[in-house]
Amino acid sequence: MVFKAFLVALVAFYGRVEQGWLGQQMIARPIWLCTLVGLLLGDLQQGVIIGGTLELIWAGVVQVGATPTEVVTGSTVACGLAILNNLSVAEAVAIAIPVGLLATILNELNGTLVMMTWSPLANAAVEACDTKKIWICGVAGELTRASLLALATFLAVSAGSAAVTAVIDSVPETIRLGLQNASKILPAVGIAVLMQFSFDMKFVGFFVLGFMLPTFMGFNSIACAIAGLAAALIYYFLKPNVVEEDD
Repeated sequence: MVFKAFLVALVAFYGRVEQGWLGQQMIARPIWLCTLVGLLLGDLQQGVIIGGTLELIWAGVVQVGATPTEVVTGSTVACGLAILNNLSVAEAVAIAIPVGLLATILNELNGTLVMMTWSPLANAAVEACDTKKIWICGVAGELTRASLLALATFLAVSAGSAAVTAVIDSVPETIRLGLQNASKILPAVGIAVLMQFSFDMKFVGFFVLGFMLPTFMGFNSIACAIAGLAAALIYYFLKPNVVEEDD
């Protein structure tokens, strides 16, 4: 159990470092992090399913310029606990949202610690025009932040779902009920947010087709994916060869 918790913590560390060292490559997302957790814990399919569900949820609440929940910690802890304790996807979601909220508080404290320790050194390096020390301070600051959140992930997963549930149960019932209800609504909000940026009336037929196949014809996810691929191929090879002029 300890070793598996360590593996989950490594994924959390990787996800947190990605944003600080590599820039926003969008690999610190639930769909990818939970897939890695599932791969390391021996249940890739469950990892992908949990990651996809959490991705839809946090697509609706993660805003540009602000992070209401700490996505990396919430995703890795929830997926790790769900796989190790044979929990359902719904139970993983119920864990992920409050854990993400609690981790947000920890992340703020973490940021304060980083500012207190590395910012003075970085300011001194700037005044001295020492680019090497500036670089070291930047790397060290994110390393500190990622290490502390990875440690929190390790402790949460190694403690087990019972301990995490006990912490969550200490949250007032009204808030917990609100989070549970929100978890049922947010996937739809996430899809709506994505559609707002990508929807085009030219492609409304594909949207209708994607809705009809599982709803009225009973297609499963794989069948819908194959049908989508077929529709994309038909569109690609049969569309008129017309170059649209910019307005």
